[in-house]
Amino acid sequence: MITDVKTYLRRKLVDKKPRSALTAREARRQFEDYTQSLLGHFFRRIDPGPVGDEELIKRTAVLKAEDVQDRTSPETYFRSGYLQMLDWLKLLETHGVNLRTIGAVFELGCGTARLLRHLRCMDGVRLVGSDVNREMIDWCRKNLPDIEFFENGLEPPLEFAEEASFDLAFANSVFTHIPLDLQGPWIGELQRVLRPGGILLCNVIGRVLQEKMLGRKDLETLRKEGHLTIDSNSEKASLSTRLIGSWDVFQTRQEVLKAFGAYFIVRDYLPKPLDLLVLEKASTRSSGRE
Repeated sequence: MITDVKTYLRRKLVDKKPRSALTAREARRQFEDYTQSLLGHFFRRIDPGPVGDEELIKRTAVLKAEDVQDRTSPETYFRSGYLQMLDWLKLLETHGVNLRTIGAVFELGCGTARLLRHLRCMDGVRLVGSDVNREMIDWCRKNLPDIEFFENGLEPPLEFAEEASFDLAFANSVFTHIPLDLQGPWIGELQRVLRPGGILLCNVIGRVLQEKMLGRKDLETLRKEGHLTIDSNSEKASLSTRLIGSWDVFQTRQEVLKAFGAYFIVRDYLPKPLDLLVLEKASTRSSGRE
């Protein structure tokens, strides 16, 4: 009983810590406590697996060179993964998503599965990740064999995914790098593989990062045109973009709503450094944005 009281008090103190002060272990505990409270005996405790390869992480999640050491450390890698997925699951709950009824989850641009791996705690759920980078997929298949991984092309379709295959989909820091001529096709492809009523969580570069990454003239162009794309040769491009030879894609709020609202009901649009969209596939594609 004394041990139980000590554990309870210790957890209460941890829960009051600012997030930046949490350890990866404490973040894991918060994530597991929450998911277990929702899933009951459908929850299973899992080994999170190895940290993603450093060179691969640099290609997916690093804005500046000085961020590399922090972003590739085990503490940051696991803490950020647990806390981001915890936030997303809580957000899904506010939108009426019942984790106990989810049968299949897909992540586009999974990288080293920093996020997707944690949903293995949901017993009996099919987890699928894809990425355009063959090295990412090879690493994931070797290190996380209980998730299905596939390589996708630069353009849709997803050859492995049938129509209405998934209840839930993620695209974390993906549409931040997809060129605008391919944005619509990829939004449409994610709409295709989701079941009616399915939810897509994805993000775009928000105002905070726009002002951090762009100069005054570029910001003026963005406001005037509604969009701006920086290629990998620009000194303003993020480190990940320069390493993989892709693009940093900026859009105004109006353009984002127009693009995603053509395929999904926009349930929420949360302002963050990477603005987060909660999108729902309606029964018919023509229903559009609320």
